[in-house]
Amino acid sequence: MYANALKIAVVAILSVPAVASLTLDRKPGEENRALASLPPMPRSLDAGLKAPAAFSAWVNDSFGYRAALVALNNRLRFKLFREFPSDMLIAGHNDRYFLAKHVPTWVPALGIAQVCGNMGKPEADTQEYFNALFADFAAAGLHPRLLIVPSAPVLYPADLPASLAPNCSRSDTPAAVVLASPRLNESARAQIFYPLEEMRRIKDKATLFPKTWFHWTGEGLDEVARLSLEHFWPRNGAPGPALKVGSTVARSDMSHLVPGIELVGNIVEPDLEASGIKACFGALCIPELGDAGQVLGDITRFTNPAAPARRLVILSDSFGSKVSPWYARYYREVAQVSTNNVGALRPDQVAAVRAALLNDPAGTDLLLLFHDGSAVHNGIKLGVQRLHAAPAAIDGRVNGL
Repeated sequence: MYANALKIAVVAILSVPAVASLTLDRKPGEENRALASLPPMPRSLDAGLKAPAAFSAWVNDSFGYRAALVALNNRLRFKLFREFPSDMLIAGHNDRYFLAKHVPTWVPALGIAQVCGNMGKPEADTQEYFNALFADFAAAGLHPRLLIVPSAPVLYPADLPASLAPNCSRSDTPAAVVLASPRLNESARAQIFYPLEEMRRIKDKATLFPKTWFHWTGEGLDEVARLSLEHFWPRNGAPGPALKVGSTVARSDMSHLVPGIELVGNIVEPDLEASGIKACFGALCIPELGDAGQVLGDITRFTNPAAPARRLVILSDSFGSKVSPWYARYYREVAQVSTNNVGALRPDQVAAVRAALLNDPAGTDLLLLFHDGSAVHNGIKLGVQRLHAAPAAIDGRVNGL
């Protein structure tokens, strides 16, 4: 009787997740991979031989409460061994964490190798694209500047695992190789700023990358903004008063990559209301974009009546929104638009973006801002090219990749 009761209890316990597996919806991206599908009824000998393994994979991926169990397992491994169950993240030294790669199918640590000296190589035509970028904009009467932002691996190499630290400590990074190349026109080189050594000094006294973040944020961005403006547009005339700042504890931008592990960190950002700056975040901040704003999504806009009467337009990757408010001290208006979704715009929407952002060359400073991996691995090309080149030229350059 006792043995039968135990058997019944085990069956009853297992039946709960078994029933749940038929009723609970799994989210396709919750484990950063494709989940196994229920295999069809086998209609051949070969399919019949493969069916048990396929059915077992579906059972494993559809097991009731699997998501909760996966999250619990992740938390336990992280708490006990400081170990991530995904190779997308790396736990470094001094409680710093690094985004190891941007795509789950990439080889381990490729995202770090892409930006470090003696490991990554820029895309073969990066110099030629930069030459074309500045030439196209100049032909339209615009003279943008490009700020290439060094990312965390090359700024905090001592915090990386020992196998990665030496190469990421070097100064001959892929971005530096592009800037030193004789294939890059002198006129283009003069419009690019890659403040690697400057930011390596800044990070010793101010935060540039919180220890749990991939994107940059912190009081060090104030110094980077000032340095970039002095480098690109040294002008007479006093900026507005220094921005007031505030500190908050925020969820890391990498937490979503590993279910169950909640990474948080302290971040310092401008207190825009206390600084007298009108701020707007989101797709509707620049009404002139029309429905293109909904596609682009990552948009910020700031108005500072105490700053010089000039506009700064920032075309960026995802690094733009965190630094854009720090520029508001220097401009009456700052408008930042992420170009990550430009490829999804219709031709008429591309025209609307050009008309809204590039319509006043005399009164506007145009800043292109991309992190090092994005800048030399086609991120800027995919995001900005449709805004400066004719469609036929774009087709030819893309086909030449």
